Amino acid sequence: MTKIPDEADKFDPDYSIYPDNDISYGFITRGCIRNCSFCVVPKKEGYIHKVSNVDDIVKHKKVKFLDNNILALPEHKEILLELIQKNIKCQFNQGLDIRLLDVENSILLSKLNYLGEYIFAFDNWKYKKLIEEKMRLLFWRKPYRLKFFVYVHPDMPLAETVKRIVWLKEKQCLPYIMRDISCWDSENSDFFVDLAAYCNHVHLFKKMDFDSFLEKRYKNKSRIEKSKRLWKENL
Repeated sequence: MTKIPDEADKFDPDYSIYPDNDISYGFITRGCIRNCSFCVVPKKEGYIHKVSNVDDIVKHKKVKFLDNNILALPEHKEILLELIQKNIKCQFNQGLDIRLLDVENSILLSKLNYLGEYIFAFDNWKYKKLIEEKMRLLFWRKPYRLKFFVYVHPDMPLAETVKRIVWLKEKQCLPYIMRDISCWDSENSDFFVDLAAYCNHVHLFKKMDFDSFLEKRYKNKSRIEKSKRLWKENL
């Protein structure tokens, strides 16, 4: 697998080709400390390391950082403090590693001039207890201001996928279904499509349950009943 060359991060983005754009994009860090089976970041980018400073990236009044695991950088608290002091309207839109939360960095996150929801990940049901413990550090959060990427694979027990969604709704958090490509050819491909359509449309997820969503989305009764059955069997 081809790795991203170091010099790629030294080029400035050419925002002139998008004259209406009002957001800066860039990486403070590359790489990650994790080695998740579904992720190519460690193979393409290596271990977590800093590649840019905040001022190198911010060219507009708003910025979306593309870092894969900023909280794994040893000096991440200094970077968060810089963003606070400069009052930069920002978002880490590839997600934050909730397993790396502590009291100090949670408070720093709460003080950011933040764009949209704070994004974390809930990729496996086995992390439920740890995530629940770490969420206590996010005492400052407001309802539905936390979003969790939810990785889904056909080999995962359906019950664990459904339970993650139900648990997040009970906690007034937003799930965002991230389907493995193998979901498309699986025997439950329609169900995975329905889960993604339900969870990834925030206004629908917040105001209705899964059954109501299916009734609203389809006229095909057999499609509705199949997805309802799989949901109920795996609650």
